[in-house]
Amino acid sequence: MRNKFGILGLLFCALTSVWSQDNIMRPEAFMLQVLEGHPLAKQAKLIPEFAQTYVLKARGGFDPKLAYDLSQKYYGDKMYYSLSDAQLKVPTWYGLSVQTGLEQNRGVYLDPQGLTPQNGLWYGGLSAQLGNGLLIDERRAELQKANVYVQSSQLEQRLALNELVLEAGYAYWDWYLQYNSGQVLREALAVGAVRLDAMRQMAELGDRPVIDTVEAAIQYQTRAAALADQEAKLAVATAFLNRYLWKPDGTPLELNPATQPLAAATLVGQAPKPIYTGAIDSMVAQHPYLGILDYKLDVLAIEKRYNQEQLKPQIELKYNFLNEPIQYNPLAQFSINDYKWGVSAQMPLFLRKERAAVQQTKLKIEQTTFERQDRMAELTAKMLSARAEYLNAQKQLIIFTENAASTKKLLAAELNLFETGESSLFMVNMRESAAFVAALKVFEYQAKCEQLWLKWEFLQASLVR
Repeated sequence: MRNKFGILGLLFCALTSVWSQDNIMRPEAFMLQVLEGHPLAKQAKLIPEFAQTYVLKARGGFDPKLAYDLSQKYYGDKMYYSLSDAQLKVPTWYGLSVQTGLEQNRGVYLDPQGLTPQNGLWYGGLSAQLGNGLLIDERRAELQKANVYVQSSQLEQRLALNELVLEAGYAYWDWYLQYNSGQVLREALAVGAVRLDAMRQMAELGDRPVIDTVEAAIQYQTRAAALADQEAKLAVATAFLNRYLWKPDGTPLELNPATQPLAAATLVGQAPKPIYTGAIDSMVAQHPYLGILDYKLDVLAIEKRYNQEQLKPQIELKYNFLNEPIQYNPLAQFSINDYKWGVSAQMPLFLRKERAAVQQTKLKIEQTTFERQDRMAELTAKMLSARAEYLNAQKQLIIFTENAASTKKLLAAELNLFETGESSLFMVNMRESAAFVAALKVFEYQAKCEQLWLKWEFLQASLVR
């Protein structure tokens, strides 16, 4: 009988053993590593830089342009003409262009209107758009849209990083669940092995019927199969977690087999993560998704202004002062009476292309407005749903935690009854299975609460700000 009680004592100790928690990878450290090394995090950080290239490209429309045009004709040993024009043109913001240049024309058969003094003819003046292009033109429209895109890119980067952290967080807590579930099943298998050995020894001593060894063997085999299945799940969860482990230099990492997730006891002692329970209208209104759509509406408003500008006639006024440079001085003997000017105007008769462009932009604005309204309703519904799921999961976690404690008490009581011969192995197995299932439920809802909290924060785009 001394051997009997010694074996049962070993069995009880196995049930209450605590697994060591060395080499722990905390979720905060894991998320930081994801944001520092993951390729998608680096890709997200390029979004604002990419947007700046649009601004640079649009500003290129206002770059000064240096041009030179030379045209000559030779025939029958004669130079019919030589036309040379060197010009510098500087576009400005308000539809004006400043230009200056030097013309040098000569030849036997040169058109008299093209004649220039011996030193050439310097000119300088303005060209202005008085109709189409006065208030806004393509260059200004592109630069304004590029500036809007820079602001929108900040929100796009934030959303991309939040999505990455959400996916990585789900992978971490799934790994946490599978790891701790494996610990529970491994402990259950160890207990089953101790019990099977105990039943065999007791059967040999005549203290238990031989049939109890069969039942203990069935329990052991069932738990061995469950553990094998769980180890496969852990391997899958670890593989998914490895997807998010990278060094800052871009080298992929693999999880050390000795690494463990956050200790379960740490979560038990923590207070539930805070969650806002009031009205969420203001939270939804400030969401980056809606901000991006607002910026899209700003871009469409710029396009609408530009397309409406195309309904006006194109009227260009040019005016240039003229003077012969003397000793390379273009202003020597300058006179306001020497100049040339011109005006050009054109306008399509039906404006079908222009009117269609305006109408299309108006329709796009309406479509985007409707999309924004739908997105607002969608975000509201998702936030309310995520909050309800999280609060419910917290309640369930409390219930399952209490249930796990109660099943352990029942198991301890059943083991005491079994020691005195007042219970059967069947009842012990039933209580024990209930205790392990309750422990698995606690880990399941711990992971679920953490994942739902991540989802709640993701829906606010507040995982990364």
